[in-house]
Amino acid sequence: MNVLGLVFSLMLILSYGFYACWDKQVASTKVRKTYLGHQKANRKILNSYQSLVYKNYRSTTKPSVGEETFSISKLKKEEQPTNYTQINQSCAKINLLPLIQEGKENNQALYDFTIHLIGSLYKPFCQGEKRFEHRLLDSLLKAAAYQKEDFSLEKIDLQDPTLQKKYYKMLKGTKNWDLTSKTGYPSLLDYIKIETSTDKICIFHAHISLLNTLFGDKAATFLYDELHSKETTALTKELIDTACSHTHRISPDPDLLDLLDLGPHHDHAELKKTLVAEDKASHVILKKVVHFPKG
Repeated sequence: MNVLGLVFSLMLILSYGFYACWDKQVASTKVRKTYLGHQKANRKILNSYQSLVYKNYRSTTKPSVGEETFSISKLKKEEQPTNYTQINQSCAKINLLPLIQEGKENNQALYDFTIHLIGSLYKPFCQGEKRFEHRLLDSLLKAAAYQKEDFSLEKIDLQDPTLQKKYYKMLKGTKNWDLTSKTGYPSLLDYIKIETSTDKICIFHAHISLLNTLFGDKAATFLYDELHSKETTALTKELIDTACSHTHRISPDPDLLDLLDLGPHHDHAELKKTLVAEDKASHVILKKVVHFPKG
């Protein structure tokens, strides 16, 4: 009887030991997979950054007379259609500082646009509460007004635990989101900012979701394709009116258009850009802000 108990005890000890080793091995494999995913995604961002730097600084060689026609035709064949930008760049974010310093009464178009953006991109939060977007933005502006100079959206305290929790989820966003299928939602940090800048919203570097909020789905697709075509088109009021008329949509309020950077495309935003890379094997997604040297 004592021998049988000893055998069962040894088997139990060995079982626990085997389980501990197996659990440790599984955890180690997950950590290794995640680490390699981060390294691969980071390498993709580094390669993209180096390609952009090279593109900005490379010199153009003057072809000879006999080679000029061939080079131009070859370049046209190699050009690829432009894909939708993965993220809303910093120059295309909505600056809330005028609402904080001057109030929404003096910036009604900016306030209404921000409300419409929150309501469009964060419907899961708005469905459970009426005028949720108004309460969130008003609380955000009120809390930010108490900050002196360091307007950090991540550190703002809304003085409401329930609202703060939802605000945190909106800042974080979901790992995957799709505007067309209405699954998930992006990070709020990609769409709003608080900066001492007078620059207008740059539509050229904006994510198509921002254009959808402004002009509707069909008009946004038309404008995005026009702006990012091979022959870059300037964003003008006439082009916006054309897009709205073709899609049977009313043109936006002139006060709203004053918030946009109309005219030819500028490269001012290339000094700072947000790059996104994903390792499909480990499903690791990295987002990093890179800075380009001047000159």
